[in-house]
Amino acid sequence: MTSLAAVTLAPLPARSQPAARDTAVVDPRTGRRIRLRLRLPEGQERAPLLLYSPGLGSGLSNGAAWCEAWARAGFVVVTMAHPITDDSLWDTRRGTLADNLNRALAGGQYTARVADTHFVIGRCLDEAALGIAARIDPARIGVAGHSYGAITVQALAVEAAKAKGAGRIGAVIALSPGVITPANAGAMAAARLPFLCVTGAQDNFVTFSKDGHARRLGVPLANRLAVYNALPRGQRELLLLSRADHMTFAGEAIDARLFSRDVPGTAENASAWARVSAVTTAFWQFHFASGDKPAREAYAARVRAQIEAKDRFEIG
Repeated sequence: MTSLAAVTLAPLPARSQPAARDTAVVDPRTGRRIRLRLRLPEGQERAPLLLYSPGLGSGLSNGAAWCEAWARAGFVVVTMAHPITDDSLWDTRRGTLADNLNRALAGGQYTARVADTHFVIGRCLDEAALGIAARIDPARIGVAGHSYGAITVQALAVEAAKAKGAGRIGAVIALSPGVITPANAGAMAAARLPFLCVTGAQDNFVTFSKDGHARRLGVPLANRLAVYNALPRGQRELLLLSRADHMTFAGEAIDARLFSRDVPGTAENASAWARVSAVTTAFWQFHFASGDKPAREAYAARVRAQIEAKDRFEIG
């Protein structure tokens, strides 16, 4: 068995913050304009591609804490801003927050986000489209997302079992996964690929507020854990932080006038972001390692060394 360090699973040296380039692509089939933030690692060698799908009401800055960490660790990272469900939600010049939420929560937006992700993967692998294909190993593609983005990831993971060839998704991370009822989680049994669920002890509901309108959205923690419990054994992993609420996993500074918080402390957020960044980076490095993988026990031990005593990590 190759040593842990030999497969680059050990932490990489600190690097400067990766340069980010913003652009956009338009899917001709749907007319949807998807804004992108591209982060490339140092060097010129091919690397795994990681796509990130933000939560409802969030844009290209969502998940910055870990997207930047992943790029520093040697991954090509592409953040997507999905039309209608992105930070344009807060633009009330043409409609109220209630109007915007109704459009964003319409059933068609779920499938549109999945289609966005497939389209963006194709653009990333087309050198003429974004100019980054030469930096990507098409055999190693991962997708992550928060909240609405986690639901997108859940759907993609179930689909991935049927996919073949270049562009196939090989591992996923869902930050604040969820289902409407625990019974709905049964569909996740079909997600036969490495799947990390990230949640927190206070990861339940969040209230969206603006201009006197407020709406409480989300599901209880039990429904988030139901996703993990329904995943196939041997593929599922769980990180549960002891002091983290739903918006902790936005991975960016949050305007408390727009999103409610249950764990608002700046220091708490910074600590949680560091742990999430470390664990998710380890997950990608382990599952996308080039060469022989270390034992799962060694990987789990490395993860547990980077979290707090009251946090919970399971590899089942």
